[in-house]
Amino acid sequence: MTINGKIGEFSRDEERARGGGHDPVVLAKAFVAAQGELPVGLVVTEKAAGCVPLVVVDNEAVGTGNGSLTTFTTVLDDFPIQPHTVNIVAGAVSFVDDGCGRLFSSAGGSGTVRYDTGAVSVTFAAAPANALAITADYMSEVTAVLDEAIDTAVSGSGLCIVHGSVQEDVLKVKSGAVFVAVDVAMQKRLSVKGIYPA
Repeated sequence: MTINGKIGEFSRDEERARGGGHDPVVLAKAFVAAQGELPVGLVVTEKAAGCVPLVVVDNEAVGTGNGSLTTFTTVLDDFPIQPHTVNIVAGAVSFVDDGCGRLFSSAGGSGTVRYDTGAVSVTFAAAPANALAITADYMSEVTAVLDEAIDTAVSGSGLCIVHGSVQEDVLKVKSGAVFVAVDVAMQKRLSVKGIYPA
């Protein structure tokens, strides 16, 4: 009797994000399934369910002014949140976070943000006008850089650089449906995290 079968298949792409100079710390991390193919050098955020591409959020709804209410609370969608990136805007008034979970406005008022849960509360010095949109701009937390490309339809984990040098020319973030090179501000955020573009 002849048995014809395929035992398995293996392929490997040798492109890596690791850089020289400051030896990287590389850890295997779980990834959320069904995200498609993720490229080498992608900046990721680690959530409870696994890693996802870092997200830059613009104009997420916090509330709507009614002319009398001064305090607004919500839970932002893409937590954990990177400190120093939260900006709550209502017309000409804006609140920025101080990196320690406090929100301040030059127009008076105050607030708080929980980076780990996304909970936000802001109190305006004067009530926002009726029908005025109150929105949030922020970025999810920088956790690691993907060291190798992975297909999340096939693999539930990938190697990530959590500390050390990375190749600057392979670094990217997801912007809509495409991946784009990181800017200088993101390079600085990576360096603060202990991931050094070189």
